Amino acid sequence: MNIKSSYNFPEAKLGPVFAQDKLKEFKALIDTGVSFVTISMPGVGVSYFLKCLACQDFAFFIYNDLYSLPTLNQHEFYRMFLRDLKGNPDGKSDEQVFLETKEIVKNLVAKFEKVVIIFSRFDQLAKEFDANFLSNLQALTTIQPGKIVLIFTSIKPLHDLAPEAVTGGNLTFYSKYLYFKPYSANDLKKLLKTNPQPISSNQNLNELIELSGGHNQLFHILLSSPKQNLLLDRFVKMQMKEFVDYLDYHQRKTLQKIALVKKVVEVDEYLLGVGMIRRMGSGYELFTPLLGEYIKTNMPVKLPVKEAKLFKLLKANMGSTVSKDEIFTEVWPARNASHSDAGGVGHEEGATDWALDALIYRLRKHPFMKTNNFVIESHKKVGYTLIQT
Repeated sequence: MNIKSSYNFPEAKLGPVFAQDKLKEFKALIDTGVSFVTISMPGVGVSYFLKCLACQDFAFFIYNDLYSLPTLNQHEFYRMFLRDLKGNPDGKSDEQVFLETKEIVKNLVAKFEKVVIIFSRFDQLAKEFDANFLSNLQALTTIQPGKIVLIFTSIKPLHDLAPEAVTGGNLTFYSKYLYFKPYSANDLKKLLKTNPQPISSNQNLNELIELSGGHNQLFHILLSSPKQNLLLDRFVKMQMKEFVDYLDYHQRKTLQKIALVKKVVEVDEYLLGVGMIRRMGSGYELFTPLLGEYIKTNMPVKLPVKEAKLFKLLKANMGSTVSKDEIFTEVWPARNASHSDAGGVGHEEGATDWALDALIYRLRKHPFMKTNNFVIESHKKVGYTLIQT
């Protein structure tokens, strides 16, 4: 049954050929009557896809965008929901509003084979979640099981955002996830046509699409940037910072390892699911090289013990030559204060010229040195000097 959409979104022009893989996944779940939470990176552009989805003709769609709420609370949410259903919440309690909402949904189910209710940016209401609120929404699907599908969007699993609310029966219902990866290059171009903007960047469109990694918000920031070195653009840096800051500690460390080309044994399912990292042969890569460069420059990198001791000594004498004996004493401290038989300093075992050469090599190659523009100059048979270019 073909259903004429009641929405006139610009995304309707994208048609069924837009994001076909994503549309196929969503339709499969809708057809089976499964409600789910769509999880993505912040700013990737899920709302554009959902507006396009709401204009399809294989179900009756109701689109609610929490971005339009005047205040993020349950009271305003219930009223917005009823208004989107063409009801009038004025002068009614939250309970009365929700009962009227259920009645309208019941009438829609009697008229249409499938009713899909979309709650875009649902996670913005996370601080207001409680068991009763989530149960009320879940109860909508019991009006006619299999005929009503709820779609929520979030940048994190809902039980991570509100563990006390997402429990019991709620946990089962709100734990069905569909990850939303960044767009393909062709889909980004189609989105750009629905929301054209002047291009300030000196780079060509295809280069910017590749740098964006399919992330819509980042793509538009890159289009507007006049900077040749994009990481010098404050808006690009702010976007990179958002990518890192919203993750937990272990996820950030995984990104850092990938950026520093270190071996990653096991990756977080979430990072792969939302497309922040991608499989590359036997390893992994970040979805945009800009994120890797940002991480190298801005996330603290811990130097190994001996490298840290050497760097601290050289930096304390920045621009001056530090002798080999000074380095041996600091990095490989003497086991005792006595002099050796030959009259030199008694160094710890392993303190050889070869060991020092190897240590200098490792420190020079460490990403920390490159990202902070540190250079170690050698002075044959004398010592080393640290400079910053």
